[in-house]
Amino acid sequence: MKTRETFRHVLLAFMLSSLAVAFLTEAAVAAEAEWKVGLARVKITPQEPLFMAGYASRNKPSEGIEGDLYAKAMAFEDREGHRSVIVTSDLIGFTAKVAEPMCERITAKTGLKRAQILLNSSHTHTGPTLNPGASQPPADAQRTEAYTRRLQEQVVMLVEQALSRLEPANLEWGVGVVNFPMNRREFTPTGVILGVNPRGPVDRSVPVLRVAGPDGKLRAALFGATCHNTTLGGRDYKLSGDFAGYSQEYVEAQNPGAQAMFMQGCAGDANPHPKGTYDILPDLQQYHTY
Repeated sequence: MKTRETFRHVLLAFMLSSLAVAFLTEAAVAAEAEWKVGLARVKITPQEPLFMAGYASRNKPSEGIEGDLYAKAMAFEDREGHRSVIVTSDLIGFTAKVAEPMCERITAKTGLKRAQILLNSSHTHTGPTLNPGASQPPADAQRTEAYTRRLQEQVVMLVEQALSRLEPANLEWGVGVVNFPMNRREFTPTGVILGVNPRGPVDRSVPVLRVAGPDGKLRAALFGATCHNTTLGGRDYKLSGDFAGYSQEYVEAQNPGAQAMFMQGCAGDANPHPKGTYDILPDLQQYHTY
């Protein structure tokens, strides 16, 4: 296992390279904005123990909070008045059962069509499940269902807020590179396992969208990676956003007032390397308990 300091350098290299475009020197005078962008965020950290998503081996609810979870929205409007919205979240993902009723309410309240709403989750394996399974005791299943309903309400309100906050903005984009995604389809004499395959294909590109006000000041950075948020394993029972959550927190800490948003790519065959414990994640938050 690499040391914490070594992995911190890897993580910082990810953030700095991927966000190179986002933190260009602010322009003294910006061109007339062609877009309007609205931003909103809401904390979605469960305040009660819930069963967690991602690892079938877990057999009990969460046992604390290592890092808060968020849902964030970025709404767009072009010069012709066409609108759309991107919603990101520190969750494993939205199933159709959860997403579609939520989007139906958004369309009814905002006039957006379903094709104008993009939902993307970081696929963290240290977030709550939104679908109570048969193995959950009745009390736990009830808490999961209540959390899911509350989350749906929060996301609908989040989109409404973002659309109500549309302001002139300039958009720039670029692509960075990240080195820690590792192909996890390892070939062995007895077959393919979930392991480490340095020769296997992975997507190490990091798309970045920079959102600035007419004065050039950074308002938001939307960036992505193609890697499972599985730095932590199935034996961990504390909630956090994994590397995606920490990277967003880092960007926001370095740019007060700006909103950082993470989008997950097609990460089915990619895991972070190294992985295993909180010791290889940066100490950006105080430890929390319920």
